Amino acid sequence: MSRAICVRCGADKGHYERICPACGHRPEGEGLLVAWLLSDAHLDAGGLDKAARRIARGDTIRPSEAMLERARRALGAHASADPGLSGGQRLALLATSLVLTPTVGLTLWAWWRTERPRVALQALWLSLPASVLYAVGVLWLRFGGA
Repeated sequence: MSRAICVRCGADKGHYERICPACGHRPEGEGLLVAWLLSDAHLDAGGLDKAARRIARGDTIRPSEAMLERARRALGAHASADPGLSGGQRLALLATSLVLTPTVGLTLWAWWRTERPRVALQALWLSLPASVLYAVGVLWLRFGGA
C-alpha cells in the first residue's frame, strides 16, 4: 500500500494524489510535485514520519528547486500544471457537444491526452453522454420518428 503525507495538515493518506481525509486538501499543479516528494515514492517511513511531525507543528515545507525538478522528472507529463477546464469552458464544451457534434470533445481528448491529461479526461466525460444522446436522436429520427 502507498503512503503519503498531506502537505497542509500532515495527516497520512493512501496516495500523494488523493484528497486528504483529515482536511480535504487536494494537491494540484505545482503542489502535486511537493505531494510526491512527501510520499513513499520519495521518502522512507522515517522521513515520512518526520515530515508529518514538522507539518503538524506548523512548519511549511519548501523544497529546493532541485528537489522540485527531481519530482518533475519522476512524474513526467503527469506533473504538468494542468488546472483543467474552467466551469465556463466545460459548459461551452457540453453545449457544443449537444448542439453541434460530440466529436469536438472526442477530438480534444485525443489531442490533449498526453500533454493535458486532466483537460482530456474532462472533455471525454463531457462528450461521452452527448455521444449517446446524439446516437439515440439519430436512431430515433431514422427508425422511430418517421
